[in-house]
Amino acid sequence: MALLFKRIKSTGGEVLLGITALITLVYCINFMYFGNCWAINGTDCTVLIPNGVSDVTNVGFGQGGPEQSFNGILMFGIFLSTMIILNEGAKGMWKIMIPVLISLATSAIVINVFWNDASDSSTVPRIISPVITILYGLAYWQFMGEDEVNSGIEDFKMGIGVKDPTAMVGLAIVILTGFFYVFRQLVTPETVIDSINPGEAALGLLAPSKVTVAFTGALLLPYVLWALLVFTQGARGMWAVAHPALFAFVTVTIANYFGFVYGPLRDFTESNQMDAISGPATMMIFLLVYFKLRDEGIEEGMTFNGEPMDANGFNTFFVMVSIGIAASFLAVQLLDLTI
Repeated sequence: MALLFKRIKSTGGEVLLGITALITLVYCINFMYFGNCWAINGTDCTVLIPNGVSDVTNVGFGQGGPEQSFNGILMFGIFLSTMIILNEGAKGMWKIMIPVLISLATSAIVINVFWNDASDSSTVPRIISPVITILYGLAYWQFMGEDEVNSGIEDFKMGIGVKDPTAMVGLAIVILTGFFYVFRQLVTPETVIDSINPGEAALGLLAPSKVTVAFTGALLLPYVLWALLVFTQGARGMWAVAHPALFAFVTVTIANYFGFVYGPLRDFTESNQMDAISGPATMMIFLLVYFKLRDEGIEEGMTFNGEPMDANGFNTFFVMVSIGIAASFLAVQLLDLTI
């Protein structure tokens, strides 16, 4: 019997997934709002988890603040996917959990492969990443019993599952673009680093380390795999994999706006401009795809806290959450918690 979430049957699975959700929430808040501040170890600004760099004499001081913020937003989407499982039940949620497990395992690998003791001072992420992977994997194993997490996996097939031409093209663009960025960040992170004009270290605007760039690639993986699942398996009942991506990339768009208004900003190269535009562009394309796929049943079986939710209900929910996210970024700025 579950402890807090009544639609989860496995107590062990609930505890394990709950721990991963809590850790992911802390980290996504720390980086999403305070990525630049984390890069300078909380010097004269707010940070939940310091990174261990002592001062400007440390080579890691001021590295990759904007990239850390983007990673926090990607973590936010993974946190939302976890909460969907806990709130709505684990039955058939292999479609969420397998992509996330692949992402977590990849992040645990790259964070150790690219680790540099000279530039990445805090060892906490290096420890936490494999721990979360193990906890999440054990939760998935626990859900294989009475929670029926693998329900429907036997129907997995390769092919084109969506019918709407606009949705098909939109998903293809998202998938191909996503795999390009994942490959670039995981395999050749130095090309990302070389394309950046470093800014002031005290503002967290130095180029990111290879660990940060590769970690971004690992965190992008589930979003690409979720889009690939919709493309190949069809849209029916796929709301649970679509919603985390929608909210994550809406958050990217909101964060970009506040970043451009309040800064700090790097001197953008053409490559940086393309990267900055890709997040909001993905949001617009995926939102269009989502609306197009409503006729193909993407919201079939959609629930909120176990109660059926229709399209109008989700429209209202989506707008309200978006307003809430924007308000949270504004509050952080008005309270002067950032650099």
